[in-house]
Amino acid sequence: MGKLIVLVVLAAVGAVAGKYVAKVAASIADPRERRLISTASRILQYGVPAVCFVVLAYWTFVSIDAGHVGVVRAFGKVEPAPLYEGLHIVMPWKDVQQMSTQIVKHESKYDAVSIDIQAVHTVMAINYSIDPAQAPEIYRTIGMGYETGIINPAASEVLKATTAVHPANDILQQRAKIKSDVQDGITHWLSKYGIVVREVSIKDIRFYSDFEKAVERKQIAQQLAQQKKYEVEQAQQDAAAMVARERGKGEAEKANAEGQAQALRIRGAAEAEYNARVAQSLSPVLIQQQYLQKWNGQLPQYQLGSSGALVNLPTPK
Repeated sequence: MGKLIVLVVLAAVGAVAGKYVAKVAASIADPRERRLISTASRILQYGVPAVCFVVLAYWTFVSIDAGHVGVVRAFGKVEPAPLYEGLHIVMPWKDVQQMSTQIVKHESKYDAVSIDIQAVHTVMAINYSIDPAQAPEIYRTIGMGYETGIINPAASEVLKATTAVHPANDILQQRAKIKSDVQDGITHWLSKYGIVVREVSIKDIRFYSDFEKAVERKQIAQQLAQQKKYEVEQAQQDAAAMVARERGKGEAEKANAEGQAQALRIRGAAEAEYNARVAQSLSPVLIQQQYLQKWNGQLPQYQLGSSGALVNLPTPK
């Protein structure tokens, strides 16, 4: 708007000055000098307004850069329709403020308190962009300082509300959940103002040094306890494996003994059956024949008498 006023004033001054110089030229007697001054008066009267008009026509074309959106203002009023990337015709009495719609990283330090009254110091980074359709409303209600006016307070309040319901140990051990809760809270908070949160990252979480040392000692103790527990469980597993091996060995020996006993019983039964069959096959004639086959031809030298005394029989000559 200011540039338009300047151009109008320049054009008016040129026209008025041209007329005045033309009157002065009319009163000059020297023709050569009169022509020179008349030329200057025409330049002032017509040339300056023409140049101002050309400049004014050039200013009606507005180019919106890539990754930006234009907010149009006319006499202090913000128009609700934004200008998107490209070339636009805007009346000279209107101003255009470009606002970035690219993803911007906002990083800052924040302090909060856990439920057990431990101070929490964090460094948090927020990747965000503005909604192009809501850029005029953001400009009208917040202005260009939305980082300090909206984003910083929102991040601080959401972080405090999140850590206030968690013990300090949980904040360390459940960092992913804390980060997710903080991101959801900031996203919901800023969406009311036309700001789109892309990602929230908690780059660092710190406590007082005494608390951090106590946490470190506790973690070492827990690790040692876990190691002892593992060793006990390993020893129990080894003992169970040994018992199982011994039980299996005993069962194997028992099965072996039972197998041998069964084999003996089968062999004994087979031999008994064989002997029985042999006994059935031995007749008195067969026995006498076997006896004669094995007799060496010598008669007995002694014989039992009727009185029970042994009688020496004479050897035949």
